Amino acid sequence: MKKILPEIFWLRSIACIGIVIIHSVSLTLSNNPQLVKNEWPTYLQIYLMFCTPAFVFISEFLIAHMYGDKLKRGFFKKRLLYLGLPYVFLNIYWTFSSHSPQTLMEFIDAFLLVSIRGYSVTYFIVIIFQFYILHYLFSKYLRKLPPIPIIIISIILTSIYWGIRLIYPSPENFVGGILWGKEGQTIFFGWLTYFVLGYYIGIYYEKFTSTIKNYTFPIITLFLMSILIVFYTHTTGLNSAIGSKRLDTPIYTTAVLLLFFLIQSYIVNIPRFIVFISNYSFSIYLLHLAFMNRMGMLHEIVFYDILYKSILGITLSICFAYIINRFSLGKFIVGNVPNFRVPSISSIESVKKESVSPSTLKSN
Repeated sequence: MKKILPEIFWLRSIACIGIVIIHSVSLTLSNNPQLVKNEWPTYLQIYLMFCTPAFVFISEFLIAHMYGDKLKRGFFKKRLLYLGLPYVFLNIYWTFSSHSPQTLMEFIDAFLLVSIRGYSVTYFIVIIFQFYILHYLFSKYLRKLPPIPIIIISIILTSIYWGIRLIYPSPENFVGGILWGKEGQTIFFGWLTYFVLGYYIGIYYEKFTSTIKNYTFPIITLFLMSILIVFYTHTTGLNSAIGSKRLDTPIYTTAVLLLFFLIQSYIVNIPRFIVFISNYSFSIYLLHLAFMNRMGMLHEIVFYDILYKSILGITLSICFAYIINRFSLGKFIVGNVPNFRVPSISSIESVKKESVSPSTLKSN
């Protein structure tokens, strides 16, 4: 029986719901140009920008926790099937939906634009595959290094990467065009923090979760400070763009993830709804914009318009993924839907007991 990791159910669910809300707000704002930029929908988006980084964090966290420093045989083949094929099929859809190519060359150009060059919602899969390669190449070296200094360095480097793209104009050469262009948003440099954080929390999960309550005050302090940093960079115009590719996102996402694990340490039961959304989270992420982009104004009141779009986007994605997964090849088109069920309280408590067992602490 696989070990229950309750944090993953919660994190997947919250992250995918948050991503749907972000896009719902964007669509609502595009239909309401009279709204002032810094009204509440803008801040809702900004403070949900940890969701995509959290989603890619999960991928490295699970790999590090499940496989350690050595990936099992067939790892990449399985990921190419279950992640790579949905990536290709969804980008074929976006190619025709967004660009309506009329010739083979137009199709190839448009497909490269939405897939390799990152002009579609599937760009997070490109980042995840880079994490797989980084783990394969560097995990055994990371284990030998002290986690906290490396995490701090990764936050600084990631923030510098986004800051350079923000402050300095693009050099007029091929490399500059890549790094400063849309493609630069999918290169691992800008996501390094979440790889390093995922690796160390995954590797040292038992020790981390058993001692996290000892750091309650520093974690809460970091979270509050990061909220103020995000508010400052946005309101002063230092980084007013809406997106997860901001210079303040690495420190903010790190604080949110640490706070998330801290809160989870006090929670035992996992609601059925959270497990259900977690099972469909990958498909929701892939599919929701395909439905939401076709929605007009659903209500004249902004709050209800955002709410209705979010609910419909999630519901339609789940229904479509459920239907397609009834077919044997459906999981390779819209993503696999696992059949995790609500873990019993006893099974979760057994994990927590294992986390604090002397043998576990000694091994780490």
